[in-house]
Amino acid sequence: MVVKGKIEAKVEIKSSAQEFHDVVNGKPHHLANISPDKMHGCTLHSGDLGSTGSIIEWHYTHEGVKKSTKQIIEVDDGKYKVVYKIIGGHFSEYPNFHITYDAIPKPGDGGTIVHLIFEYEKPDENTPDPTSLLEYLCDLTKEVDAHIQAEAAAK
Repeated sequence: MVVKGKIEAKVEIKSSAQEFHDVVNGKPHHLANISPDKMHGCTLHSGDLGSTGSIIEWHYTHEGVKKSTKQIIEVDDGKYKVVYKIIGGHFSEYPNFHITYDAIPKPGDGGTIVHLIFEYEKPDENTPDPTSLLEYLCDLTKEVDAHIQAEAAAK
């Protein structure tokens, strides 16, 4: 019996929502330079980078293992939000796996809350929730923020 799951986390960053969204959605190939121990590249299979309906494949190391995941993306630039629907590669044991990031501007101080949401189905109760991947993306979010802040300080 299929079991639906949902896990989420919020990461507070200093960068603006637009700056974060521009890197993660508009320049995903830069993630390999920002975090080379985690990310190894991003291959565009169809469409345009950062556009709804595009198919991309991430190449990364998670839990000490090199992996890849193919995804269709859905972009809402007005809200700095992207939904990645996994269609192949690792984590395909979770049917209908969607990863959403929503970069929400904080009022006042100019920072951002990055809300990461995983919605998925797992084949049964014994299949673990993908919590280590959520932690991995929280760490990557912090690394992207540190990179954006370092670039701003260098200007």
